[in-house]
Amino acid sequence: MQLLKITNIPIQFNYSTTPGRLEMHRTPNPVQHMEHDPAQLKLKARNIQVRMDTTEMRASLNMRNPTDFARYYGSKGMQQAYETIGEQVQFGNQMAQIQDGVTIPQIIRQKMLEQPTTYTTYLPPVGADISWQPEELQINYDPGTLNFDWKLMSCTMNYIPSSFQFNVTQYPKVNIEYLGEPTYVPPSSKPSY
Repeated sequence: MQLLKITNIPIQFNYSTTPGRLEMHRTPNPVQHMEHDPAQLKLKARNIQVRMDTTEMRASLNMRNPTDFARYYGSKGMQQAYETIGEQVQFGNQMAQIQDGVTIPQIIRQKMLEQPTTYTTYLPPVGADISWQPEELQINYDPGTLNFDWKLMSCTMNYIPSSFQFNVTQYPKVNIEYLGEPTYVPPSSKPSY
């Protein structure tokens, strides 16, 4: 008679797989933005300049402006005053020599016989001051610029790996069942004895 009943329960499982995939996202076609600054040509010209300064020439002809006129004749007046004072001092010195036999009529006659100094001059003695500045041409050329701004096409790739799921629904086990009756020691301890 068999006293043990052994039951084997196998493992139970299920699994699922998801295949791997590659996802690719692409932006629209490239876009180009262009900015153009046009070329520029700048010319700056200055004509020839001739300057004629006739201030000294007019001054030699006694045609002065009021400031120069006052300054010139003021200095002439001071010079004439100093010359007159010098002549009076010289006349006084000659009169002081009367004890040497010099008489006043001789001094006056000598004064009257003095001839003024003469000289020849050409009018106007000074010419115009002429200066000139040559013409000038400045050329500034800006070739312009051309700027490109590209928004390039981009491609992004995303790889999703495959997945494998394994689920155990029933673990394996071994059931051992005793089919006999318990053995009592001493046998008198058995309930049905």
